[in-house]
Amino acid sequence: MQLSDIKSFSPEIILIFGSIFILVYGIFFTKSKDLNKNIFYITFVSLILSFYFSIYIVDLGTNSFNNLLNNDLYTLFFKILAFTGTIIITYISYNYLKDLDILKPEFFFLILISLTGILILISSRNIISMYLSLELQSICLYILAAYRKYDVKSSEAGVKYFIIGSLASGILLYGLSIIYAFTNATDFYEISKSINLSLENNENFLILNLGFVLILCGLFFKIAIVPFHMWAPDVYEGSATPITAYFTTIPKIGAIGFLIKFLNIPFESYSDAWFQILYLVSIASMFLGSIAAVKQNNIKRLLAYSSISHMGFILIGILTDNHLGIKSAQLYISIYMVNILGIFTCILCLKNKINGYYLENIINFSGLSKKNSFLSFSLAILLFSLAGLPPLSGFFAKLYILITAVESKLYLLAVIAVLASIISAFYYLKIIKTIFFDKSVNDIYVNIPTSFRLIILITLIISIFLIIFLSDFLDIIDATSLISNL
Repeated sequence: MQLSDIKSFSPEIILIFGSIFILVYGIFFTKSKDLNKNIFYITFVSLILSFYFSIYIVDLGTNSFNNLLNNDLYTLFFKILAFTGTIIITYISYNYLKDLDILKPEFFFLILISLTGILILISSRNIISMYLSLELQSICLYILAAYRKYDVKSSEAGVKYFIIGSLASGILLYGLSIIYAFTNATDFYEISKSINLSLENNENFLILNLGFVLILCGLFFKIAIVPFHMWAPDVYEGSATPITAYFTTIPKIGAIGFLIKFLNIPFESYSDAWFQILYLVSIASMFLGSIAAVKQNNIKRLLAYSSISHMGFILIGILTDNHLGIKSAQLYISIYMVNILGIFTCILCLKNKINGYYLENIINFSGLSKKNSFLSFSLAILLFSLAGLPPLSGFFAKLYILITAVESKLYLLAVIAVLASIISAFYYLKIIKTIFFDKSVNDIYVNIPTSFRLIILITLIISIFLIIFLSDFLDIIDATSLISNL
């Protein structure tokens, strides 16, 4: 290990030490009145400091730990998204966890460790670091899913997530083993060279095909892509709402960032194989996710199926295998994160006046517009943006995906994407109709802290006024795209 390796890995080191400090502090100051508040501050400082090091301290264009990890503008882009989302979710979690009396040091520890795994995954250029980082974040996510241990749905979510996640990890590990046996390499670029050499020699690719398919299956489980999505609705519904917000965004950012790299570096010459797989999976995800969401009455289940559909859109950008496609995928995941964070911040402002429970069923949003016009307007705009209504940010995300599909002559995908958008507009409109036109429910209690209002306003500004600075944002994405950094 060299000093340069430590420097390159410094953001992750900060998160690890921050998480250890949280555990130690929690053990020795158990009876402290301000224990949870102080740990919250420690978590926040760790996140901000790690974020700062990622931008200003880590040297871009460097590899560390014998090429296990790399740092470039592409990885930095996804790390910024992951940091931003985690900071916001951690912040909005505090009041929720405190109200439910489940605010414990373990929550912040798990968030920091899972984020560490996600950051390592984004930087991975080796199947060893890839697998270890995936498992590091997965273990934390299993525990987070069951964090409300006295709630039956939360416990069920944790068990279900653990069983299916363990199965996915086993499938993934078996696929990686096959790839290693075929190529005798773990580095992405060495794997690519070995595959290219085998292609030139016209070798039998049956074993390689098997390994590659198993790896994709494992990754699709992690992202909740059809047909490996079955765990997502139950887990999202059963988890605490801030944790659902975390599941819906941050692990997906890491997985998408890695998937783009994985398909375009070690398996670049193998694009014909993964094109067909992603083509079918994209269609299935967009269609099933949209249709299944229509019947949902729980907002978290609806957003779970919605996320499946949105991942299908992102796959269109990935499978086009060109610069514009990757740019459109990066644009889409960025806007998706902004909209989802805004929506969950709004949801965490809504309680039942009688029992103090946070509202999750869509019917309980009835007449919200009469209670609080700001929150109603914000939810409507953010949902319209997710649906892709012009001139909101979600429209441009889908537009660039459609342009990519058409330019790549993927006309069927473009048509299905349009149909899926129309269907999604229906179930988003169902929520908006409930908020603005259904009979008012008297037991809605709205509490919007100033900081929450600020977060919502920022997401609204991005959703409404993205068109003003869209070209600048696209220039940033252009500079940080994978192809620009190869």
